[in-house]
Amino acid sequence: MPDLADVLKHPAVSVATGAAVTAVGGAVAAYRACEQLPVVGSWLRRGRTDLAERGQQVIATAVDPVRALVSAIGVQIVELVLDEIDLTALVRDRVDLNAIAADFDVDAILARLDLIGLANQVIDGVDLPAIIRESTGTVTAEVMTDVRTQGERADDVVSGFVDRVLGRSQETR
Repeated sequence: MPDLADVLKHPAVSVATGAAVTAVGGAVAAYRACEQLPVVGSWLRRGRTDLAERGQQVIATAVDPVRALVSAIGVQIVELVLDEIDLTALVRDRVDLNAIAADFDVDAILARLDLIGLANQVIDGVDLPAIIRESTGTVTAEVMTDVRTQGERADDVVSGFVDRVLGRSQETR
């Protein structure tokens, strides 16, 4: 497909453009001369004025539909381009995220957070009674082991005392 710039430089395009400009210039000169004629001139001027007003009305009413069409085409072009681009890679390559993060107002962000609600949500998610049962169960088991051990030692001390009082020897036991 030839490049548009090359096509516009072709001698045939230059000749056709020159001929069109000459024809339009000749038509304008002939029309102006005809407007000066006594009978037809006023009718031509009135016709030109009416056509100009009509043209302006068409242009005025056509602007919004043309604008909407151009906008719709623009949106489609942007969507097509975005479909072809890896935006994540583009942002990583072209955007200084640290500079953007430096502009964040962390205090303002924290002020918008419901920290009490967040804390309550975390606490609701934790099974506190189970943790208490488990931790007290472990402590209770350790205390019971210590009590049993101390009870056994006390029993040995009392048994030894009774054996000495009764004159029993340690080997007969």
